[in-house]
Amino acid sequence: MGFAAFGRKLANNAWRIPVLSQFLAWDYAREFAQRPMNKFRGVYGSFAEAERAIPAGERIGYDHVELVTLYRHRIEKACQSDYGPLYWLRGIVDPHTFIFDLGGHVGVSYYGWSRYLGYPPGLRWLVYDLPAIVRGGVELASQRESSGLAFTSNLEDGRDCNVFLAAGSLQYLDISLPAIFAAVGCRPKHLIVNKVPLYDGKTFVTVQSTGRAFHPYRIFNRDEFVSGITALGYRAVDDWVNREQHCEIPFSRGRDIDAYSGYYFVLSDSGSSAR
Repeated sequence: MGFAAFGRKLANNAWRIPVLSQFLAWDYAREFAQRPMNKFRGVYGSFAEAERAIPAGERIGYDHVELVTLYRHRIEKACQSDYGPLYWLRGIVDPHTFIFDLGGHVGVSYYGWSRYLGYPPGLRWLVYDLPAIVRGGVELASQRESSGLAFTSNLEDGRDCNVFLAAGSLQYLDISLPAIFAAVGCRPKHLIVNKVPLYDGKTFVTVQSTGRAFHPYRIFNRDEFVSGITALGYRAVDDWVNREQHCEIPFSRGRDIDAYSGYYFVLSDSGSSAR
């Protein structure tokens, strides 16, 4: 057993030795305050509670210029976790497609998937994100081939979309998917959610460090997540796991996520205003 694996095992079982548990938790909190890359800490009941646990004076969330370049390594080609959405989008994308990309950052998926999807003339790809990220996306689009790509910080701008894409963004939002659709003003025919942390326990919020900021971060109960979508009239067509991503929360006992999840849903009633 390597040192890292031994450390994880020790942290997962430290609760059995109270004094050791307290020391390791203090040491991890000290390390976490230094903003390590892709680490998690704590179990909280709400985003507000998680924010109160973030060290004072630190950046919170994505609305900062320092986070604009965070995912630039993903814009040149697809990653392992992208292939579920790509498989289904290949049969959907045509000149009439309007993709609303929730939390699409600076167009990471648009650029990274272009060589696989071959965007036809007429396709619209609208990225929704926070103002600092949108500004960075607009600047990047002025430097690259970006036909059909646009940016917004207004959910209602996605009203006429027929494909709704949420690739790793839902866990960062303190709003439910039904509430998002209500704000957008439609239920699009195609719904693709990817890189979602789902498990069989109770929904909770933790804190993630991305190395540049801290983020309240929701871990969803799988059944609640899926049933909340099917209650809107959607049918689950496919699901997959993303072993490229995982979430370990030291001292949390049973709340680690070994692999993230993805789903493709299709609206099965006539309530959509899109194709």
